[in-house]
Amino acid sequence: MASISNSTVSLGIHGNPSFLNFEVSFLSVPVLLLFVPLFYIPATSVVVFRIAVKSIAATKVNNVNVQLFSAITLSHIMCLLFFFADFMYLRLPLSGLLTSWCASLQPSGFLVILVIIVYHINYIVVILPFLVAVIRLISILSPQRHHKINSKILKWALPVIFLYPFLFTFGMFPTVGYCQFPGWPVGYGGVIFRVNYTDFGIRNTLGLIFNTFFWLLACLIINIILIVKLVKLKHALGQHAKSQASHKAEISLTITSVAMAFAYVTNGMIALGGIIFPSYSVFLIVLRPFMNDLDTCLTPWIFYLTHPIFKKKSEVSIVVSTHRTHS
Repeated sequence: MASISNSTVSLGIHGNPSFLNFEVSFLSVPVLLLFVPLFYIPATSVVVFRIAVKSIAATKVNNVNVQLFSAITLSHIMCLLFFFADFMYLRLPLSGLLTSWCASLQPSGFLVILVIIVYHINYIVVILPFLVAVIRLISILSPQRHHKINSKILKWALPVIFLYPFLFTFGMFPTVGYCQFPGWPVGYGGVIFRVNYTDFGIRNTLGLIFNTFFWLLACLIINIILIVKLVKLKHALGQHAKSQASHKAEISLTITSVAMAFAYVTNGMIALGGIIFPSYSVFLIVLRPFMNDLDTCLTPWIFYLTHPIFKKKSEVSIVVSTHRTHS
């Protein structure tokens, strides 16, 4: 794929005897930290699966906001995919389990593939909360036609969202990837994947900062408008015009939208913090996976535990009526 320069080789651990012969202890803290997600990721995966099943079942019910449920479900699924991709990209190399293998590899363009996948999914994750907010706002502004409008939005938005990250990752395709010991606070033996930016000079840190704050601002604007509209609608209809289930559904979706902001907080803190405090950049990288876990788990659990549609005794028809409720 890309040519290998001497400067790139000198940056990595390729051929370093101390890393080639490194033996990791399975009782070390970095290795034990790999098992921490077992306490919450399996349960969260079950919750996301149940949300997805309910979303599929909702397509058969006319008065359920299918597009909104689909967008929320897609956001949860992409967060889980990001967890697994980031586990391979960051957590596993930092544990030291891949150190000997990494030291035996030549710097190669093939090592960039995993980095591209991680960044690509990350960009999708930061856009989806905005899509959820837009779909919900349309449901409020046009309760009689929201199904038709949101169907068109999803039809055109999803391909754009999945192709959009290439604007920021295409510069990595002709580059070289290698493994490097990051230094403090990572103990000896832990490594991370690096990318040598050669042809275009594009650094994903800048792209990530731009996307994080741009979509955060866009999402905040939409959600503020949405909350104002909901408050006005509540006063216009009166206290008893809506069912209790409808009111709970709106509160659930509002809290879920706020929880989605954790994706922006994590990305912004890591990317911007690494530029402002370069000496702590590795520390922030080590901290990032656990902050991402909070986003991955918090949002689906809030949605699942608070929305009436997941209550055993609730009927779907009372939850998201297109003309009586706007969730």
